[in-house]
Amino acid sequence: EKIMNRDEFLEQMQDILQTDEELSFDMNLEDLDEWDSLSKMATVAFLDSKFGVKTTFADFENIKTIEDIAKKAGI
Repeated sequence: EKIMNRDEFLEQMQDILQTDEELSFDMNLEDLDEWDSLSKMATVAFLDSKFGVKTTFADFENIKTIEDIAKKAGI
């Protein structure tokens, strides 16, 4: 199974956040209205299902940008 590239990762994050805003890796998640507990849960599920990476809400204390999520995913 092919690991997704960074562009595909951003597309997936756009789906998860259900935002029309163009996302970038250095974007601060707190600046997005869509970054809430639901999108965090969706992100946890995404990391688990696509990358086999287990995260907890506590991990989100250290996740400030989309790049931080990508690093968790190993992208």
